Amino acid sequence: MGTIVDDHFMVCTDCLMIIANDDATGLDHFLDEESAAAREREVRQSIAAAQRDKRYIVVGDSEHDEEFSTSSCDCCNTTLADSRHHCVLMT
Repeated sequence: MGTIVDDHFMVCTDCLMIIANDDATGLDHFLDEESAAAREREVRQSIAAAQRDKRYIVVGDSEHDEEFSTSSCDCCNTTLADSRHHCVLMT
């Protein structure tokens, strides 16, 4: 069992798709192929940076999700207004 580092790690939908399912196929619904590939690289790099030093991100409690937020994503730092999803950063 890990230790909780951050119990309110709020991530955007793009990050959540990859954290939860290792799936970035949803990115191409709104972006062209080149832009989707660039966004996927950006998100994966952000996840890797957050998971440095043996940390890892797990999907949290959907009851803590925010349907609409202007806060930046705690993972990739996007400032696009959208939903934010509760995750937990652990060691």
